[in-house]
Amino acid sequence: MQGKKGFLKSARTVSLCTLLSRVLGLARDIICASYFGTSLAWDAFVVAFKIPNLFRRLFGEGALSAAFIPVFTEYLENKGKKDAWELVNITGTLLFIILGGLVVLAEISFSVIPTVFSLNQKWELVLSLLMVTFPYMLFICMVAFAMAVLNSLKHFLMPALAPVALNICWIMGILLLTPVFGNTLDKKIFAVAIAILIGGMIQLAMQLPVLIKEGITFRPSLYFSHPGLRRIMALMLPIIFGLSAVQINVLMDSFIAIVFAKPPGGSESFLIAGIAIPYPLETGAASVLYYGDRLIQFPLGVFGTAMATAVFPFFSTYAARKDWTNFTYTLNQAIRFVLFIGIPASAGLILLRRPLVELFYERNAFTAESTYRTATVILFYSLGVWAYSASQVIVRAFYSIQDTLTPVKVSAAMIGLNLILNLTLIWFLREGGLALATAISAIVQIIILFAILQRRLDITGYKHIYTSILKTLIATFFMCITCWGILKIIPAGNGELMIKFIRLLIPLTTTLITFFTVSFILKSEELRYLYTSLRKKRQ
Repeated sequence: MQGKKGFLKSARTVSLCTLLSRVLGLARDIICASYFGTSLAWDAFVVAFKIPNLFRRLFGEGALSAAFIPVFTEYLENKGKKDAWELVNITGTLLFIILGGLVVLAEISFSVIPTVFSLNQKWELVLSLLMVTFPYMLFICMVAFAMAVLNSLKHFLMPALAPVALNICWIMGILLLTPVFGNTLDKKIFAVAIAILIGGMIQLAMQLPVLIKEGITFRPSLYFSHPGLRRIMALMLPIIFGLSAVQINVLMDSFIAIVFAKPPGGSESFLIAGIAIPYPLETGAASVLYYGDRLIQFPLGVFGTAMATAVFPFFSTYAARKDWTNFTYTLNQAIRFVLFIGIPASAGLILLRRPLVELFYERNAFTAESTYRTATVILFYSLGVWAYSASQVIVRAFYSIQDTLTPVKVSAAMIGLNLILNLTLIWFLREGGLALATAISAIVQIIILFAILQRRLDITGYKHIYTSILKTLIATFFMCITCWGILKIIPAGNGELMIKFIRLLIPLTTTLITFFTVSFILKSEELRYLYTSLRKKRQ
């Protein structure tokens, strides 16, 4: 079918670049864990970094990209490059003005708040870090906009390489700048914040030559009544509300992890209506959520996000042409492929969670207790890896047909569900409850969205999806048995690096062989597509 080779090739490009970024990101997190562990300083940094990231996903790679790509693609298809380039200039100008204003207002607020309110140590540190990290939002949102333009033009390489630059800057900041900033963790953490800001500038600079090569020269334009911009804004506003729901959930987890964590050397309980209630969490809860999420993001980014990024322009092109046959076929292929990877990834992360954390994180400031807490978080996060991956594809299918309201409604409902689960589960599962709430909300969301999309598009090939899932589940079952058996055979050791390496490498290798062997026996189409794609890449 038309487009299958196109989006799989694009997904492969994005996947390989994302893999490089994730490897560097993993190296970055290993270094961070060694330097900062699950300390108060890293708790504060996690919140200070997530806030500009929230705006990045709302105004950058999230709402703007989802609203911009379908309209820009339609202009390219129906009106030509001149009108499409004009739309780029107008949209970019408005985005820069809005983001610049937000940065100025935020910096003023972060300066004033400590003079008005009496804050404890952790919140003072959060605000001080935010003054450094928040301007990163301006640069990374402009990067995301440039990436949306290039992805629409089916150019994926340089946008996919941008995160590599951030990770390199981050690593260099830790290794080179932390000794300059002082002897305490509360001071050293500012080296990381400054490195991130520099990384945002470099990522933007990387995109500009490619844009110029494509014929786009940015010229500020104040023609904000442009009909294309009005359509983008009409699509963007509900997406912002929808993504706000997702990002509020993410940020809410971090805030709950700090607010409900017992302060170091402080009281064991807090008061509500005069009643003393023990803190359900310990210092470091936000940190272990971060480290657990980072390991979860590895397969999610390499396969789920890469597939969604690559397939979105194809969805938009087919929707603009009213080619619903290729649209639904591409949707089926994308969902089957991300589930083929996502389901065994979920199971593998659950089984190998402790060997993963021990090998990559457990050293110096990252203690055995930190390992146990992070492994628990990974256990619950992993239950939803397949759902996180598939949801990115399905949400983009809605966006490409310019239906942004449906994902908004579903996401808004998930805020309430996630909050209720968060405040309930932390008393039983500590920070693991926050991770489990996220996984449950993601699974419920994907079930609802797929049911709606199936009715909306009258998808006739969905039975093939169920057949593919059944084969994947069978292969995953045998994979899990193999992994469990090998972990029982290999001794745990006493912290030796080689034992840690063996306890991860041997089970991982054998489980992958088992999964792909059983998939081959079951004649999995997804395995054939994967093999064909990799073989063509070598040629």
